[in-house]
Amino acid sequence: MKNKYYQTLFLLFCFFTTFTTVAQETPPILNFLSTDYGAENQNWYISQDNNKNIYVANNDGLLGYNGSRWTLYPSVNGSVIRTVKVVDDKVYTGSFMEFGYWKQNEYGSLTYFSISETIKDELLEDEIIWNIKSQDNYVIFQSYDRIYFYDTTKKQLHYTTDKGNYYRVFKVNTKVYVQKLDGTISRLENGIEILIAKIPEELNIKYILNIFSINNTLIVLTRTQGLFKIQNKTLNKWHIPGDTFLDKARIFRGIQLRDKSFVLGTISKGVIYLSAKGEIINTINQSTGLSNNTVLNLFEDVDGNVWLALDNGINCLNLKSFIKEYNDNYGDVGTTYASIVHNNFLYIGTNQGLFYKSLDSNKELKFINGTKGQVWSLHTYDNELFCGHNSGVFNIKNNKASLISNISGVWNFRPLPKQKNKILFGHYSGLAILHKQNNKWTLQNKLNGFEISSRFFEINNTKDIWVNHEHKGIYHLTLNDSLTGFNKITLFDEFKGKAAGLTKTNNHIIYANENGVFKLENKTQSFIKDSVLSALIPKKEYRSGKLIFDKRELLWSFNKNDIKYAQKGPLPNMVSIKSIPIENNWRKINSSFENIASLNNDNYILGKTNGYINVNLSKIESKSHQVFIDKIKVKEKETNYSDVNIYNKGDFKFKQSSVFFSYTTPNYNKYENTYYQYQLENFDSDWSSWSQNSYTSYDKLSYGDYVFKVRSKIGNKISTNIATYTFTIQRPFYLSAIAIVSYVLLGLFLIFLTHKFYKRYYYKKHQKTLLENKQKMQLLEFKNEQEVIRLKNEKLNQEIESKNRELAISTMSIVKRNEVLRRIKKELKKDTGITNTKHPVFKLIDKNLNNVKDRKFFMEAFNNADKEFLTRAKELHPDLSANDLKFCAYLRLNLSSKEIAPLLNISVKSVEVRRSRLRKKMNLSRETNLIEHILSI
Repeated sequence: MKNKYYQTLFLLFCFFTTFTTVAQETPPILNFLSTDYGAENQNWYISQDNNKNIYVANNDGLLGYNGSRWTLYPSVNGSVIRTVKVVDDKVYTGSFMEFGYWKQNEYGSLTYFSISETIKDELLEDEIIWNIKSQDNYVIFQSYDRIYFYDTTKKQLHYTTDKGNYYRVFKVNTKVYVQKLDGTISRLENGIEILIAKIPEELNIKYILNIFSINNTLIVLTRTQGLFKIQNKTLNKWHIPGDTFLDKARIFRGIQLRDKSFVLGTISKGVIYLSAKGEIINTINQSTGLSNNTVLNLFEDVDGNVWLALDNGINCLNLKSFIKEYNDNYGDVGTTYASIVHNNFLYIGTNQGLFYKSLDSNKELKFINGTKGQVWSLHTYDNELFCGHNSGVFNIKNNKASLISNISGVWNFRPLPKQKNKILFGHYSGLAILHKQNNKWTLQNKLNGFEISSRFFEINNTKDIWVNHEHKGIYHLTLNDSLTGFNKITLFDEFKGKAAGLTKTNNHIIYANENGVFKLENKTQSFIKDSVLSALIPKKEYRSGKLIFDKRELLWSFNKNDIKYAQKGPLPNMVSIKSIPIENNWRKINSSFENIASLNNDNYILGKTNGYINVNLSKIESKSHQVFIDKIKVKEKETNYSDVNIYNKGDFKFKQSSVFFSYTTPNYNKYENTYYQYQLENFDSDWSSWSQNSYTSYDKLSYGDYVFKVRSKIGNKISTNIATYTFTIQRPFYLSAIAIVSYVLLGLFLIFLTHKFYKRYYYKKHQKTLLENKQKMQLLEFKNEQEVIRLKNEKLNQEIESKNRELAISTMSIVKRNEVLRRIKKELKKDTGITNTKHPVFKLIDKNLNNVKDRKFFMEAFNNADKEFLTRAKELHPDLSANDLKFCAYLRLNLSSKEIAPLLNISVKSVEVRRSRLRKKMNLSRETNLIEHILSI
């Protein structure tokens, strides 16, 4: 039991004991790790050119940074580049057994030119160039063994012969100094060493890190013994306020800034920032934002930023920034929700509790016991400090907290008008009143009848209270005389809005949402939009309607890309609005919980997620800047791009019609983002929207002339120049001059061919017409001939018919004659009784009956009358004999058997027999009529 008792006491002691955070306010720091710049961790030296581009000596080579992109240029022999120095338009570097310079080529990249190559055989073995300085027209390269002097005018190189005796070369103003390992410090004039000091042996100072000048006195920086003055050719200690710290810091490098202050880099403790009098302004290390505590070199750029070459990374300190950061890197402080100055102390309310520190120092924040948890607000009244907390209301006296009320979730405080000892506060479930009696604050009562969360509320007079609720609207509450509740509650539900806010200026209650800023008109008790103040919250940049009216009578708003404040102008009723380029990405605090508070004069505390930002309004300045086109590429194939000369007018083939542009404004202020806007004349009708992208491309442009233009913006200030690039996309080959001439010639040729074609066509058509006419004539002639033939044929037919008739008549005559002769023969036989057929009379009769001439005549007549019948009949029936053909001829004349019998001198019955035989020879069926078949032949 006793052990548990002591354990409990110990835990309570730990809980209530004030603890101190390790963070402090520091300048903004840009951190670049090896993954950002694409090279080794270790960096040795830094320099800058006239266009503000940064160059870093890195283990992997030379790094170039233009504010948008890092570029690595490997050393010519693959060794570590130890030093870099920009002189005019050249970037000089030194490494193992090599030194020379880099110069920008027409493509925007760097090309290396070796100087040491001219004395390659004279270099000492394993010689490394560690330092580069410039004086007049000379560039000085220093190794531990030699000093090389390069005449940039004559392009000549010479060197010292005092081998192995140099530690470092320094430049102070326009003069160059050198420390030798024998303990002497000399000034170089025209290559001659003039002794200015001897390091006393008892000081045991082996190496000098740098030489500075203050009031025409040379100051020497040492590694472990601080600063010394060179007086009477010896070193005398310069006693400064920061001596104790410097003696333990193990300094590795140091520089003097243009304002005569000092920045020193240490081996393990980061950076020490000293004033010109040697006072410690700041110590910055890994716990306060550096990437690494080992500083290998330092460099001040033209804007007063200090760059750090670290053992692991590259950092840039914005020493001249109007901002100082308090970064809670370990989660001790948390997110700042409220801040206030009271009795020369700065109080910071966060989600971890309430902290404080002396206003006049850069010491660490201290925690106030008993305030662990969410702080929502801080308020002073009658020189007393009140803390609105998740646990209730605290009264803060002598940096100690006492709980006044345990009502959960106290949002804010407002004194009741004409009620000196009463304060109204809003909480999660409505409103309540604090009352001071006997010099002690206590909870008087909750206000009944209204249980809506009251984070934003204002009092217009003794009775009227206005409460804003983003999801419900604005409530107008009228207090009763007893201050216990309300006589009237009215809801203006048309005023809803995400993250809407309500505040009070000297004369007006103001409401704000994404639609603008509205003022309460007391006469009409309605909210009217204020067109002037609405400029505080641009609709496109809306993030929160939270407005804060501070003790300097500035009205603050918080947008996506900046914070703005309105202040009274030089004339009555005039308001001026100013912008501070601190984007929400840096603040990262929940919407409508933004907070800012005045410290003194122009300094403000702005809450952010991991600490706060100290803003000095008097240091805000809009510096002029320029934009540069640093790279242009054209697409050769589907995925391959080739670099283009960025200085000359471009002339691209049609297949190179996809063009890529990158551009930049070297700006190294952490809180000032750079935005770009571009336009391609003859393609884009207007400028593009502002964007942080520092590149763009156009694909498959048509042929023609173009001008690419780009400008930049930092804050509200636009670049002093517009960078331009003019180029032409050539016509495709099928539209080139040669092609057009070819098309013209081809067209003429086609016209000629067409002419020839139509000429030939019409000639043929004419010939065809002539031929048709000729054919028509021939046809007409043919028809006429046919008609003549027809007439002849008709005549012949008539003649044939005539002959047929003659044949028929002749045949009939023969038939009749033969019949007569047969009767005569018959009658003679009957009357005379002569039976002998050889009788002369009978012979004569038989001779006439079988008259061959008659039959021959008949056949000739038949053939003339019916040509080709006998031939065709023989073809169809080859078995027919001559007598059969004769018989067919008689049948074709359609003669009867009786008529045929006398012609053949046979009996009728014999004719019928012949008919039957003929049918067989012709293979005729019984159904086929013999006469019809013969007539069809």
